[in-house]
Amino acid sequence: MGYTVHYASNFEKPVYECDREELEKQGIICHPIPIEKSPLAVTANLAALRRLIRLVKEEDIRIIHCHNPVGGVLGRMTGIHQPYIIYTAHGFHFYKHAPWINWMVFYPVERLLAYRTDQLITINHEDKALSEHFRLRKNGCTAMIPGVGLDTQRFTPDPERRQQYRKALGVAEEEYLFLSVGELNGNKNHETVIKAFAKLDCGRAKLIICGEGIKRKELERLIGQLSLSGRIFLPGYCTEIERYYQSADCFLFPSVREGLGMAALEAMACGLPVIAGDNRGTREYVFDNGILCKSKDIDAYVAAMKAVMEHPDQAAVMGKRSREIAMGFSRSRTDQVMRDVYEKMKAMTEGQDC
Repeated sequence: MGYTVHYASNFEKPVYECDREELEKQGIICHPIPIEKSPLAVTANLAALRRLIRLVKEEDIRIIHCHNPVGGVLGRMTGIHQPYIIYTAHGFHFYKHAPWINWMVFYPVERLLAYRTDQLITINHEDKALSEHFRLRKNGCTAMIPGVGLDTQRFTPDPERRQQYRKALGVAEEEYLFLSVGELNGNKNHETVIKAFAKLDCGRAKLIICGEGIKRKELERLIGQLSLSGRIFLPGYCTEIERYYQSADCFLFPSVREGLGMAALEAMACGLPVIAGDNRGTREYVFDNGILCKSKDIDAYVAAMKAVMEHPDQAAVMGKRSREIAMGFSRSRTDQVMRDVYEKMKAMTEGQDC
């Protein structure tokens, strides 16, 4: 749309896959600023805020689009005197049945900073409903996108290479592969499915959990204590993640909280049935294509895992349905909503040098 784009991020600690060289090839000007994901890292984030304020002033930034809780706070504090701010909330930390501390801490912050926001974008219906009670800037508005946009070309069933990929992962044809993808932290709740896997007591089943995070050592200890070292694997952060989806038989997504959950949508696009934690994010796309379980209910996960293993025909139907549902979250749909967002922005900033 003719805009010059600057990108400020902590490139030393990326939360998601990010190719800085590719961004720069697209003409995006990158600024490494050590923004910390944790809101408790006050000193580090205040230092990052000072650098952001200096960046905005030096580059004469007129429009700010910020993401995630800490990025959303710093971006909007940086842009207090700027004419236009867009904030994409990738899942509010306050939600139905959330801990009261989340409502005490995060809700007032988001409500206050809404006064500095021109467009507030959410990624699920529950957050959209909450956002409509916030008072935005004059002429401010809300929108909802179906996630950051699913690449349905990259994430697609690949039956021709399935056995090749499984062999590379050490999974035999007769073995049943459960897969989970997500950062190794408390919210992703991997320990619940590890304990469920132990109770499943099926020698032909394997579990791979892709991701990295602060709970790695704790999860490794748990796997060892349950004598599952030869059947549960933690390969770390994986770039060619589609090969894992295409190798698996069923996807496990036990998160306690999800704004939406792109990993599950990627797995669904590859034709996998889904067993997931019951939360506002997963309720956006798990219907007759999977099974929802209470997040900490180990026995519910055991029953769900047995169900997909013992009824392969039904699981295949669920997988086909997953692919159909995932198409509704395609990048083309997200791109259309975002184009509308930016067209509104353009109309509001008409005549300014952006």
